Amino acid sequence: MFEMTESGLVAASVDTVRADFTDASRLSEWIWPPRFETHAVIEGGVGGRWQIVSRVAELAVLGRILAIEAPRKLRLEWRWEGEDHSTDAEITLAEAADSSTRVSIRHSGFLSLEERESHIEGWSNCLQRLIDRHGGVPFSG
Repeated sequence: MFEMTESGLVAASVDTVRADFTDASRLSEWIWPPRFETHAVIEGGVGGRWQIVSRVAELAVLGRILAIEAPRKLRLEWRWEGEDHSTDAEITLAEAADSSTRVSIRHSGFLSLEERESHIEGWSNCLQRLIDRHGGVPFSG
């Protein structure tokens, strides 16, 4: 199995960034490009749905919340619609200087190097959109 880590420094508080990952309307605004017309569903706590869907791009992540350590950690089951295999995405938020937040994504359980590389590119793009939303500095794992 393969895994990856991507990180970035977001010029917003931990609480703000946490809301960007846990509030469906906020997540829909940045997780994928605007042209995807993204719709997110986040239901409840552990065991609840955490899904992002773009019918325009014909993409959907049908996940669920595996663990929450508010406000610092969110662990998700990550399964692409139409696939049987799921992976594990852990999002960690840490306070940084100047009221910024260090965001780290550790995504594991990939079956191939190609799948891993695709997710590195995807998470890098997602983190850049989050940085564009608030300001900050990208850096990688």
